[in-house]
Amino acid sequence: MPAYSRDRQRWTLVLASFASFMVGLDVLVVTTALPTLHEELGAGVSGLGWTVSAYELGFAAFILTGAALGDRFGRRALFVTGVGIFTISSALCALSGSIETLIAARGLQGIGGAIAIALALAVITDATPPQERGAAFGVWGAISGVAVAAGPLVGGLIIQGFAWQWIFWLNVPVGVILIAMSMMKIAETKGETRSIDLLGLVLSTLGVFGIAQALIRGGEVGWTSPLILGGFAGGVIALVLFVLWETRTSSPMMPLSMFRNLSFTGGCLAGFVLAAALYGNGFVFAQYLQLAEGNDPLGVGIRMLPWVGLAIVISPIAGKMADKMGERPLVMAGLLLHGIGFLAIALMASAGTGYGPMIFPLLLAGIGVSIAFPTVASAVMRSVSPMQVGMAAGVSNTIRQVGAVFGVAAAAAVFTATGGYGASEQFVAGFTPATIVLSVVTFAGVVIAMIIRRPDYEAAPAPAPSDAQPDPATS
Repeated sequence: MPAYSRDRQRWTLVLASFASFMVGLDVLVVTTALPTLHEELGAGVSGLGWTVSAYELGFAAFILTGAALGDRFGRRALFVTGVGIFTISSALCALSGSIETLIAARGLQGIGGAIAIALALAVITDATPPQERGAAFGVWGAISGVAVAAGPLVGGLIIQGFAWQWIFWLNVPVGVILIAMSMMKIAETKGETRSIDLLGLVLSTLGVFGIAQALIRGGEVGWTSPLILGGFAGGVIALVLFVLWETRTSSPMMPLSMFRNLSFTGGCLAGFVLAAALYGNGFVFAQYLQLAEGNDPLGVGIRMLPWVGLAIVISPIAGKMADKMGERPLVMAGLLLHGIGFLAIALMASAGTGYGPMIFPLLLAGIGVSIAFPTVASAVMRSVSPMQVGMAAGVSNTIRQVGAVFGVAAAAAVFTATGGYGASEQFVAGFTPATIVLSVVTFAGVVIAMIIRRPDYEAAPAPAPSDAQPDPATS
């Protein structure tokens, strides 16, 4: 059994978690700036939509690519590279003088964020003993959850007190510090030594990008539009070719044999459902609070706290429980509580109840997502060998991000089919069925999570230092 450095373990967890916080914050923080961007940059509805979508597309398309490159060239090196790209593109966002420039910078920001997040999970896994990874991912989940909670709140505070550019300027000093500290405190490790699967990288990126952009834009240009149908068809064809290629190449980027592992497969699919529920409900509920309840951006952020503000307390506890009892019951319970909470909110909104009675269901959903978020990640990362953690992080993050896009697209599609942006009654008419559909998807995740297995620490291989590269900064 190799010796693990406690100092290294703590620093790796802190740095990787704060990188995830910085990247996660920018998923939702920009939503509160959209009205200001409309006024100052003259952006229309399509342009505003793409300031959000470009980030998601860059994120979805490059997670798997970043993880694969990390296994080849070094996980710390690619983690730092991802943080660096995110930091530089944040400055470009702040300097943007047109909506087109901002959209391009947001796409680059998503690419950097994807690489950093994929490698954050890998470096945490490398530094942490198998029997303690649940607790480590609980801390990571808590900090990442705070980012989701803080996004609307921070955005509202900045928009009301400063210029919109400070949403992005805040990332720059944090990114510089993270890069410097990571070079000193995180050990360099690599995955399996193999040739780079360039064709696999291209096909997987094109497949995810094609399907993701079609899901995001379907509600805007119409689901039967040639652009959307072409995106779906092209994405599916690219992914089919990717699967066929991966079964034939001698050095696959994503060995399909990984999916024979029930815990890995169950964790990935549960992560897809969790992301669909989290981002889909966030998309429609934030608008409900503003357009149907009449709250300003800061008020929206405050009212979302019972849902997204519990992770910092509950996720570490859930992670430690996973170390003792396994992830399956916790993932199932978390998804069930989240689905019940938002189903109740949907029915209350339809009855015209108002926000007050929704606080308890929001707390219920918040407890659920705080339990499920770290345990889904733990189920995936604890189920694979040390040499596969980078690959596992990339695959699971890609699937989760596609789930987020699916959740937003599904919510938007149901909303536009049943309601609209007229009077508050018209908005509620779309909000209720959209939220019910997302609850049904969440309940399906409870069933999927049943295939996750309890980890066997005795049989699980431990990461060996011989696979790590010497780290002159700390050796």
